[in-house]
Amino acid sequence: MSISRRQVILFGGLGVLGAGALTVPTRSVEAKVASALDPSQMPVPFRAQFLRTPVLAPYATGYDPEDEMKINYYSITQSVGNASMLPNRNLLTPILGYNGTFPGPTLKMDRWTKSVVRVRNQLPATHPTMGHNLYTSTHLHGSASLPQFDGYASDIAMPGFYKDYKYPNNQHARTLWYHDHAVHYTAPNVYSGLAGQYHVHDPLERQLLPQGQFDVALTLSDAMFAADGSLGYDDDSHSGLWGDVIMANGRPWPVMQVQRRIYRFRILNASISRSFRPYLSTGDPVTVVATDGGLMPYAQSVYEWRHGSAERYEVLIDFRHYQPGQRVELRNLSNKNNVDYDFTHKMMAFDVTDEPVDTSDPTWNTIPVELNPSNEVMTLKESDATKFRSFRLKRDDITNLWSIDDMNWAEVIASNYRKVIADPELDAVEIWEFDNRSGGWFHPVHIHLLDFKIIGGEDRADFSYEQGPKDVVYCGEGEKVRLLMKFGPHRGRYMIHCHNLPHEDHDMMVQFSVGMAPEDFELDVNDPINAAKPGWDDGVYPPELPPAPTFSDVNEDTVFAKEITWIAAVGITTGYPDGSYKPLYQVNRDMMAAFLYRLAGKPDHQPTQKFKDVSPGHVFFKEISWLATQKITTGWPDGTFRPYQPINRDQMAAFLYRFAGSPVVEKFSDFKDVKPGMPFYKEISWLADTGVTEGWEDNTFRPLQPVYRDTMAAFLHRFAKRVLRDSDD
Repeated sequence: MSISRRQVILFGGLGVLGAGALTVPTRSVEAKVASALDPSQMPVPFRAQFLRTPVLAPYATGYDPEDEMKINYYSITQSVGNASMLPNRNLLTPILGYNGTFPGPTLKMDRWTKSVVRVRNQLPATHPTMGHNLYTSTHLHGSASLPQFDGYASDIAMPGFYKDYKYPNNQHARTLWYHDHAVHYTAPNVYSGLAGQYHVHDPLERQLLPQGQFDVALTLSDAMFAADGSLGYDDDSHSGLWGDVIMANGRPWPVMQVQRRIYRFRILNASISRSFRPYLSTGDPVTVVATDGGLMPYAQSVYEWRHGSAERYEVLIDFRHYQPGQRVELRNLSNKNNVDYDFTHKMMAFDVTDEPVDTSDPTWNTIPVELNPSNEVMTLKESDATKFRSFRLKRDDITNLWSIDDMNWAEVIASNYRKVIADPELDAVEIWEFDNRSGGWFHPVHIHLLDFKIIGGEDRADFSYEQGPKDVVYCGEGEKVRLLMKFGPHRGRYMIHCHNLPHEDHDMMVQFSVGMAPEDFELDVNDPINAAKPGWDDGVYPPELPPAPTFSDVNEDTVFAKEITWIAAVGITTGYPDGSYKPLYQVNRDMMAAFLYRLAGKPDHQPTQKFKDVSPGHVFFKEISWLATQKITTGWPDGTFRPYQPINRDQMAAFLYRFAGSPVVEKFSDFKDVKPGMPFYKEISWLADTGVTEGWEDNTFRPLQPVYRDTMAAFLHRFAKRVLRDSDD
């Protein structure tokens, strides 16, 4: 396999708008470089400084009216930019980028915090030199998204349009990435820069692994340059593109300064074709702690690993035993059927400094062994599977088109998106085998929607670093690989494709359906193209937020209508999905924790498990953990919180009393049903003395009566005004 003398397309050399399609010859595989750039202008290893990608903050936060879960709102603009990739600072490289940068900004959020990401296509109508229409479709790779938000290849937004992508972020902590997925032009669009990382955190991952500046997003790619400094493009008859310059976070062979401690690197291979085999120049091992789908059951010490396009490996590198001033290189052994050049065996370098290390951080010198052995995917057994399917990966040597089991995306389009390669039931467990008999090619195969477990194969080794949840599998030349997976959590149509992106574009992509029969497609509420269509971008930035909720069952005659309106306006509640508030519903203890957490302003909190019946998967795990940390609740003597038990009025008094800091009680209760010696006598007395409660006309408090949602609103409104001294403005 070689790079031919086909023409390399130049783009951006005459400006980003209106440039025609220009071509110059590329150099052959026998040459030392693939680029046509003058050698004096070429980058060389270890001259550039490593740059961290910026973290994008949400422009607003709120709560989802369907389930009252926190939601972050983001806006990202796809636009043309100029990147400084070359030694000559006056020689800029045009790119397509999210917010005009490559890589795009990193998005970070906690598990169970939903997100709405508005992606605005502000690209020119056509690619500056390649000539294709710059429609886009954004895929959050690694997310269990609904089909209409999954970046379905034919679900496109044209220039001048936007689409709001809604992500649940309910999976375990993991490194995801977002990238363009536009039908037939994914490869040139991603190569041009449309890619970025997206991180979901959870308490276990935060406890075990480095955070902050020691948690490093590292996006690897490769490039070749045309004579004017723009990116050259040659996919060698759709077989793949292999650049002669290795990029890390958009910089050629950069150098990063590191302290003498353990670092965590989230390594994404964003090359459109090239695979890597990284290793350290010192010969020391690294520790792989997470794969595509998050934490492995157990950490794996390796000296090298095979890293295909789109795969993510989280790696700990221990710099403690290196000396200040020492340089450690991250190098590349490469893999079969890559095309390599003079410097493609180098990737980046680390210069060890004598900067003081914060030894109060427990992760500075700790490499965990046990990570997440209870991961749902990794605990699946082969005996759980109810079906076995086998798929052949092939190439047509006449048309140069690729297929999966003799099916391709052109056939899916021709069937009006009805043709599927498999139709598992929702929650079914199956074994899928991929058989690579395409002849001299490797294929990183990506299955959308789910994580899988690699359970073996033929003509391939059992790699320890693959013993974690995956969504991309490296299927090498002549290999068979078997995967175990459970289909869910959504019904719908999802894609399978090769992540060598020229293969995907020509036409190595198919789809499967989950929990659907063909007759269901016509009325599919989650139709990947029609259920959530792009809208015209009117230029409003940031987008307007949804209005504050009003409730169908609350009017001016409703008891405590003012108080209910207030808690909605300040974001303490959003009501129910049907637009109601349900004022006479009882309030459970877990929901009360959420209401109080929001009343406190949603303070930063790193949750830990406080009660044996509230696990990290609980929808209000963070809020209940915060409630316990603030000593607002102590739970029961048996170590439970009893989250689904209704909260009684006496317990409500205790919660609010502790929220206020357990002040001195000056006047004790004269409620006839609240006597000294009763549980929460002091707290109920304080609640009455502050005016937060007045009791009933018969001078009772009714301490064991459950709190209803209308009464809860009244309690919180009075508490805020009379104790916290909030104004109504």
